[in-house]
Amino acid sequence: MSGLSDKRVSSWFFELSESLTAGFSPAESVVMADGIPKKIGISLSQKFEGGSSWTAAFDAQCPFLQSGERSIIAAAELSGNLPAVFKELGEVRKEAASFQSRIKLASLYPIVILHFAALLFPLEYVIDGKIEAYLVSVGMILVPLWVSLALLSIAFKFSPRFKKGLQSLLPIIKSYSINRDLARFCRTFAACAHSGVSVETCWQWALDAADSSRLEKEGKLAIRAIKAGRPASEGFVDKGGFPPELKQQYRIGERTGSLDVNIERSAEMYSSAAKKRLFLATLVYPQILFLVIAVFVAIKVISFYKGYFDGVLDILE
Repeated sequence: MSGLSDKRVSSWFFELSESLTAGFSPAESVVMADGIPKKIGISLSQKFEGGSSWTAAFDAQCPFLQSGERSIIAAAELSGNLPAVFKELGEVRKEAASFQSRIKLASLYPIVILHFAALLFPLEYVIDGKIEAYLVSVGMILVPLWVSLALLSIAFKFSPRFKKGLQSLLPIIKSYSINRDLARFCRTFAACAHSGVSVETCWQWALDAADSSRLEKEGKLAIRAIKAGRPASEGFVDKGGFPPELKQQYRIGERTGSLDVNIERSAEMYSSAAKKRLFLATLVYPQILFLVIAVFVAIKVISFYKGYFDGVLDILE
């Protein structure tokens, strides 16, 4: 069940928000909400009828939820703000689904062109009656492509660490990944702070939500400072994973008592930056892919006509 799409989970979050706002009980809300398998909805309803909390029920029955979502929901349950939080989580998932669709659509055209080229240029083998050679030539291009796409899809689905590692190697995508992790950290931290959760727990849940090795080391230093009875900002280091502007916002919030507001503002900033980077990536990378395929097609065209004219010259000689 961990493979539920962002679109389906988004719909489920929205319907939970609407049902709870309308006054339905948790047991009734999870049964009415679409987007997840009915079996899970019924199991959740039974959990609630047995007196379970939202956090415990979701931990037991909802493997498709992200760690950050679990932390935010736990904090929202403490503050009694679940309808608004479900709506916000629905927006986040909806946005993720939209960008995924955009990337797939943008990549579709160059991939179709590659298939067309792979099928078209070995036609000389068909003309010569060499069907087996034609199929081998086509397969040498398309089979590795299909296998690579299938392996990437499986790796992305079952290994988030692999996905993040690959993203860290790609220009633009790397910047998107960093800003997305910061947005998740700030969004979870702000939600926890709004709910009255302890600062130490805010840090722990926010780091868990971000799931970023880049932030983990400095975050643990901040938690260590809190446990020692000192402000978390005393754990910050000059070349840590958190950007200077976020550290400054944290220090200001720490001193003025507006920590939740400052971090929430930072969440919006990093979320906006992540959207811009991802939008840029959906423009740049399909164009790079198209350029690579265009070069491949050009080489095949030149090779074909070179062979053709070499044959004509041989005949004339």
